[in-house]
Amino acid sequence: MKWIGAILLAMALPLSGCGKPAAPAMATQAQPATVQTIPEPKQLEIGPVTAWKLPQRYQVQCNQEDITGILSDDSYTTGKVIYPGNTLTIESEQPFSSLYLQWDALPGEYAILWDGQRKVCGREGFQHEFVRLEQAVTQVTFAFSEGVSPGISELSLYTAGDPPEGVQEWLPPCEQADMLVFPTHADDDVLYFGALMCYYSRELDWVIQTAFLTDHQWEPERRHERLDGLWELGLRYYPVVWDAPDLYSESLAKARSQYGAYDIVAWQVEQIRRFRPQMVVGHDLEGEYGHGAHRLNAASLIEAVPLAAQPEAYPDSEVSYGVWQTPETYLHLYEGEALPLDVNKPLTEDSRTPFEVAQDAYLHHHSQQKWRFSVTQEDPRETCTKFGKYVW
Repeated sequence: MKWIGAILLAMALPLSGCGKPAAPAMATQAQPATVQTIPEPKQLEIGPVTAWKLPQRYQVQCNQEDITGILSDDSYTTGKVIYPGNTLTIESEQPFSSLYLQWDALPGEYAILWDGQRKVCGREGFQHEFVRLEQAVTQVTFAFSEGVSPGISELSLYTAGDPPEGVQEWLPPCEQADMLVFPTHADDDVLYFGALMCYYSRELDWVIQTAFLTDHQWEPERRHERLDGLWELGLRYYPVVWDAPDLYSESLAKARSQYGAYDIVAWQVEQIRRFRPQMVVGHDLEGEYGHGAHRLNAASLIEAVPLAAQPEAYPDSEVSYGVWQTPETYLHLYEGEALPLDVNKPLTEDSRTPFEVAQDAYLHHHSQQKWRFSVTQEDPRETCTKFGKYVW
């Protein structure tokens, strides 16, 4: 009977699941191996190429006179006048694709010639001009308009690419400005308005246009210094410069008599209508340290701003540009609503503050370092931090 119990026990085990025997192996369909997806190679993001300056293994000749030295001495006080009929040529051991030209006297429209090709330049009237050629060359010749006598101060050659830091490639004066600033002289823009323009241009991304009253035709190095200082501040729109002379006076009355032949108000109205700014900024009504031309510039500006909105005022510029009502006007040192300005906080993309940038920009004004002036926050009559809203 024991054998009958063993049989019954064996029959009961599968029903209980205890001691379940291994299931017989069953044939299964082979599963495909995991496919390894090979990623596509990443496209290298190549940023803009920066041009590099060629070493001085080239020669610049004017009528077979070697002028390479005076055009590469980093001095605005030396240069060469190219008289009508003279030829200007460059020959280089290494190919170059761009030129940086710093003119003392503008050449007007001119052409650069090579291997049967030509590039027309000078149309914008830039005194500092970065010229890109369509190919690398080793020799070029300049062709100037008949009767023109350009003067050149500095010349350097570069490979293809964007200009390196410090080499100026200007944009034409803007179509419409967020801020239109009216300095009197080259260096006033840096001394009084520099930290302001740096902050609003580089930190707030405002479009800033400058319009200078005087041209410094008797001090050509100051024209170069003006461009170098503005570039250091971060401005990229080429300045407008009127042809009024630099005349010193210590009173508004004297300045009015000196500039009697110049309708400054008409010129300012034209600039306001042309650039249609959201904000106009001008000099101190007392001329900062008392300069009569500064006073005249400011006094004329507070006349010009409302007149720019009146169609019957100065109809010539109204025909060209229409009328424009400037929303806000600020004057240096004016006791009005303060213009928001932080000149002591480092710029987002620069370790320097706007105040420090303005100080560095003033160092470009080499001819003015003999005077006592400086970019300051301490002197209450010349501080670069105070601007008040002018209300009529």
